[in-house]
Amino acid sequence: MLHRGIAKLSLGALSVICCFVAAATGSTASLIYAFPGGDSGRNPEGQLIADRAGNLYGTTEFGGIADNGTVFELSPPTVKGGKWTETVLYRFTGGSDGLAPNAGLVFDSSGNLYGTTFDGGNCHYDCGVIFQLSPPKEHGGAWSETVLHAFGGPNSRDGGAPTSSLVIDKAGNLYGTAEFGGSVTCTNFPGPCGVVFQLSPPALPGDPWTETVIHSFQGIPDGAFPFGPLNFDQQGNLYGTTTEGGTGSCTDGEGLIIGCGVTFEVSPEAGGAWSETALYNFGPSESSPNGGLVFGPAGTLYGTADYDVFRLIPPHAPGDPWTGQVLYQFTEGISGTITSSSLSFDPRGNLYGTTSASGLSGYGTVYELSPPRTGGKWIETTLHTFPGDFDTEQPRGKLLRSPSGALYGATSTNLNGSNGAVFKIIP
Repeated sequence: MLHRGIAKLSLGALSVICCFVAAATGSTASLIYAFPGGDSGRNPEGQLIADRAGNLYGTTEFGGIADNGTVFELSPPTVKGGKWTETVLYRFTGGSDGLAPNAGLVFDSSGNLYGTTFDGGNCHYDCGVIFQLSPPKEHGGAWSETVLHAFGGPNSRDGGAPTSSLVIDKAGNLYGTAEFGGSVTCTNFPGPCGVVFQLSPPALPGDPWTETVIHSFQGIPDGAFPFGPLNFDQQGNLYGTTTEGGTGSCTDGEGLIIGCGVTFEVSPEAGGAWSETALYNFGPSESSPNGGLVFGPAGTLYGTADYDVFRLIPPHAPGDPWTGQVLYQFTEGISGTITSSSLSFDPRGNLYGTTSASGLSGYGTVYELSPPRTGGKWIETTLHTFPGDFDTEQPRGKLLRSPSGALYGATSTNLNGSNGAVFKIIP
């Protein structure tokens, strides 16, 4: 059973410092590629990444071989006004190689791509794999897929159903979360409720990679069901969120306390051990965190919940609690609701993200949040409401900001065909 955060309006423990809405001004939106479905893939949901040449890379959850998902590359036009070109780098078979990739990708220094699938591997549902795609040795050749780790599933110690993009350190270790699995039974939940893992490359080429669970969530004390991606600080600590668990008094439909979600830190210790700390426990009057975190000035953390964008401020003295603030609260209307993607910063401190529901037409938005100049309120500008001028809806995943300031993102469906698209917005 999938556990998702309970929708809660954010008016409580997080101090609210929002909310001024500005209409979209001066932004340009364009559809750069609409997925045709079938062998070319459909329904991209994860964030996009780019190489130095401006090619975009991502995954589609469906399409390809027997609708099992793909990894794709989009190449920009060679002439002004030309079309972007899609190349399918890999089509999943749905067996041991994985099924349903719904997260983004990450590069290593050699140009290899790494990602996860939600299903497939050791079982059809809720197992998943970590895979590597290696570029061809000769131009025009095929990329090759290698399964680096296959998860055991919802009740296994190593985790099951990885849902988010991976992060990579300088040594080539990969880190991520699996929504299910773990070595402990969750408080007030049936079975385990997710892990943070490390995947380490072998000392010798050709030897297997090693997966290490660096934290198993316990539910009420420390969080349950990590869903968004992780982020590093400069000291090598990892930060993330869980949609449930923690000390908040949120309940399920039968009155059982399941927690309201947490923001957590996982820190390396001497001897190879890791320790987890719940930095902030969300309460019943707040929205459950559902995306990754980004760093702001002075160690602040910025994230999204069902209905708001929040900031967490570290304590002045060790041991004191973190402070939460709502920067902007979404309501149905022009600004949209369900802020399920992680945020992106620009050099001026503006935040960019997406909503996947509501909006003027009911299909989601792309927004900008601008910080106050002198202690005022953050200003929300809706840059685009879907479908707008193109036939697509429900933007997903973190927006990719190019050096020129353009924003790239993906929508999971089209209004007529349900295949999804990639769009570009110039704020």
